[in-house]
Amino acid sequence: MWDNMAEEELGCDERIPYWVELWPAAIVLARWLLDQEGEISTAKCLDLGCGLGLCTQAAAACRAKVVGVDYEPQALVWAQKSAAHNRPLAWLVMDWRKPCFAPQSFPFIFGADILYESRFFTPLLKLRAQILAPGGRIWITAPDRQVSRPFWDHHLPGNGWQAECVRQEKVSFQSYNNMHICLWEIRAQSRSRSQPG
Repeated sequence: MWDNMAEEELGCDERIPYWVELWPAAIVLARWLLDQEGEISTAKCLDLGCGLGLCTQAAAACRAKVVGVDYEPQALVWAQKSAAHNRPLAWLVMDWRKPCFAPQSFPFIFGADILYESRFFTPLLKLRAQILAPGGRIWITAPDRQVSRPFWDHHLPGNGWQAECVRQEKVSFQSYNNMHICLWEIRAQSRSRSQPG
């Protein structure tokens, strides 16, 4: 698929089919979700940029009420085929810039390697502010990339969020050798109580 793509097929959004690969960050996130079964069981969860659907299926295995969304319809075709061997799941083609969920719908939102370009920072912040339930958590797995550092260091704190790297793993998978992946947990910043004056 990579080899047969013509430049004119990318369009203004550079719709490169990143979804055709299973990324190391997805493996780390899927493991994390399976470890969080006690928390996400029966909870509404949203898998952003679900690609081939590994993390959506991991959450479903924990009995979460999970929806996998991706910008690319073809990605969801393959995710559905994969999931058909396990259990039926909810899949939705969605552009993050135009979310179609009610406000505060999800106590858990997650995504694997979705911050590979800086143009995604602002839409993701808006999306999370709209649909994350109060007290909810966001989990993002990402390799250490120069392009995404401003998101963790400046964009999140400057917009009322705090992020902590709660797990780090080195993953070797297919052509990737010892890729360092960090799992970030994002929450709304806690408001400090004002001191009596």
